[in-house]
Amino acid sequence: MTSIDTIITEDIKICQPVKGFRFSTDAVYLSWFVRSSPSQHLIDIGSGSGVISAILAKMGKAGRIDAVEMQEEMAQCLTKTISLSNIQNTVSLLIKDIREYRPDFQYDGAVCNPPYRDPSSGHVSKNPTELNARFATTMKADDVFAFCRSFLKFGSPLFMSYDADMMPVLFESAFRHGFEAKRLIPVCPDINMKPKIILMEFRKGGKRELSFEAPLYQKINGEDSETHKKIIGGQWNDF
Repeated sequence: MTSIDTIITEDIKICQPVKGFRFSTDAVYLSWFVRSSPSQHLIDIGSGSGVISAILAKMGKAGRIDAVEMQEEMAQCLTKTISLSNIQNTVSLLIKDIREYRPDFQYDGAVCNPPYRDPSSGHVSKNPTELNARFATTMKADDVFAFCRSFLKFGSPLFMSYDADMMPVLFESAFRHGFEAKRLIPVCPDINMKPKIILMEFRKGGKRELSFEAPLYQKINGEDSETHKKIIGGQWNDF
C-alpha cells in the first residue's frame, strides 16, 4: 500500500510506502544544498521514492536527472512520482545497481542520500526495503565514491547527506577515490543539540580546502527555525 504526499509545492507529489521507508526532511535539506544549473545532467544515486529528483526537477536545478534505484518496490513508487509530478521530460528512472551500472558518458554532478549504518549496529527492520534504505546492506559510501570516480566529469560535485557521527567514513572513502570535501553544513535538531546529520559537497580532483558553513537548526528552543521554514516552503532565493 502506498500514499501520495505533497512537499514544498502542491505540484511535487511523492508516492511512497505507507509502511516501511518514508522520506524525511533530510532529503529536502539535501536538495536545497545542491548547487547545480538547468543545463546540467545529474544522477540521483539510490533515488528511493524519487523525492530528491522531483524537488531538483521542479526547482529548476537540473536539465536532466537519472534516478537510479535497484529495489523494485521503491522503483514502482518512483515511477508514480515521476508521472504525478509531471517531470517525465527531466527525470528518467534507471532500475540498476550502482555497483554494476556502467554508463558510456560522464555526469555533471551526483546527489546521494545513502543508508548510514552497518546492519549489525542495533535494531534493524524486518522489512527488506526499509532495511536496505536505512542500513548499508546493498550500498555503502565506498560504492558511491567508486562509481563517481569513473562516471563524474573531473571537477564535478557529489552532494551527500550522512549521519554526523559517521562522518569519518565519508572522508576516508572520498580521499581514497580522489575526492576532496569542499562544503559542510551540520544539521542540528535544536539550538543546544549536537548535529544529527551533515550535508557535504565533494569535488572530484578538487583541492584541499573546506568551507565549514553555519549550522542549520531545525528548531530553536522547540520552535521551527526560520531557515527550516524557508527551506521546507521552497523560499530558496532568500539564501
